[in-house]
Amino acid sequence: MNEDDSFALSIGAIDGLITSLMITSNAIISKSNIMLEAALRISLGSAVVGAASFFVAEYGRLRQGEYRIAHLLKPSSNPGQSKTSVMKRNLSDAFKGGSLSFIMGFVGAAIPIVSYSLLHRGGVYSLTFSYLALGIMGIFLGKSSGGKVSNWFISLVILGVIMTVAGYYLRIVS
Repeated sequence: MNEDDSFALSIGAIDGLITSLMITSNAIISKSNIMLEAALRISLGSAVVGAASFFVAEYGRLRQGEYRIAHLLKPSSNPGQSKTSVMKRNLSDAFKGGSLSFIMGFVGAAIPIVSYSLLHRGGVYSLTFSYLALGIMGIFLGKSSGGKVSNWFISLVILGVIMTVAGYYLRIVS
């Protein structure tokens, strides 16, 4: 697996999990009933939005790099108008990253709400499981980025707690 694939998988999982925490934390904390079907629909919706966002951002980033290189090689031309194999490759790479992001976005989003639904309103367990999953993702990000693993672990757990508190007060799903 290359770095771009790992990045897409990581971003998808983290985005899905924190989005799901934001949307459902009020229901989880107040022990409302979230049916398994609703949990899966929320996970799917989160994954679709996350994948679309990833695709747009990744394609824009790749296209910007192509534009910059083309402009350096031929400053008098208009590289924005060219239809090149590089542009097709950028589109393909962005689609692949978006697809990987979608898959892991669904998995990440499902962690808090499917576990809550299956544990029959076990909110404390669901949130703990979600924070541990974020921490584990932080460990992988720390190792792959050369950063301090403990900082990544703590940062992502804190991010999960912040999303939970924000979601609780926003009361998106109650």
